[in-house]
Amino acid sequence: MLDERVYRWRREVFRWGLWQVVYRLWFKVSVSGWENIPVHGPTVIMSNHIHMFDPVLMISFHPDRDIVPLAKIESWSQPIIRYFVRHWGAIPVNRGEADMQALKAAIEHIRRGDIVALFAEGTRTRTGLIQGKEGSAYIALKTGSTVVPMAIWGTTEFPGGWFKEFRRIPMNVSFGKPFRFRADDGARLPREHFRAMTDEAMYRISAMLPEHLRGVYSDLSKATTEFLDFEVTWQPPVHTLPRRVVVPQPAVP
Repeated sequence: MLDERVYRWRREVFRWGLWQVVYRLWFKVSVSGWENIPVHGPTVIMSNHIHMFDPVLMISFHPDRDIVPLAKIESWSQPIIRYFVRHWGAIPVNRGEADMQALKAAIEHIRRGDIVALFAEGTRTRTGLIQGKEGSAYIALKTGSTVVPMAIWGTTEFPGGWFKEFRRIPMNVSFGKPFRFRADDGARLPREHFRAMTDEAMYRISAMLPEHLRGVYSDLSKATTEFLDFEVTWQPPVHTLPRRVVVPQPAVP
């Protein structure tokens, strides 16, 4: 296994390339809620997943520390994608099973100080949110992590929109208010509690997405917060967003 310092150097190079080349030519990124990402402490980002470019968009940010995603094991057998996941040091995961090795790797990264990024649905879907996987809640609980919900949309326009109109494709990222999952210390939670926790977190993601992408979490009136603790204090990132990022201005009442 490579020294973690090598991975950090590589990630810095990748981020530079994304912002100086890819985002300069192809994408116009709009970001809201940047201040919601904690600089310190165990942190997990839970996001939706609609396009193969979503992980690239996610890891291109640097809230004063690296974001390390879980990636499907199949990515290591795809020539181009394999290069990036290997050199970034992404966490391989076997989908559809309880992958204890991936779980241990995610926990280790969180303990080192990295932010672990999870696509809560376990796969990508362009038609709207599908039911989230309980593993995201388990990792967050196991590490006592603060959870930052993240919503991504607009990536499905690439590459078709760029080739048709030769314009930078608008992509949108929103980071929601952080929370922790609430559970009694030392108590063994039943499966249905993890299900409820996951669904409550998914509704937080859904609320930031356009209506047509909310899928099974479209009815926001069903959203509950029984297992979510919003009494969280955190220090926002010191690093500002790159100049090319569009930061939406709050609406004037």
